[in-house]
Amino acid sequence: MDTKREALKLQRDLLPKIIEFGTDLDEFYRRFRELRVITNDLSFQGALINVEHAFFMVVQSLNILREQLRLLEVATKKKEIE
Repeated sequence: MDTKREALKLQRDLLPKIIEFGTDLDEFYRRFRELRVITNDLSFQGALINVEHAFFMVVQSLNILREQLRLLEVATKKKEIE
């Protein structure tokens, strides 16, 4: 099995899915944010802020994953992966 080619194939298959998921995630984030803005209940606003923060953390994780996938591609092209 050619692990370099397999890794690149997986990377190429995964990147579009990450982008698609990120787009869907952004829509859900926007909807929760709208709810926070229109609610008058301060304790509920706090709960919604926590949800927004969790969305931020997921997005950060997706960004890290995308960066690592790009580094994998670079390493493969530089023949650093055996």
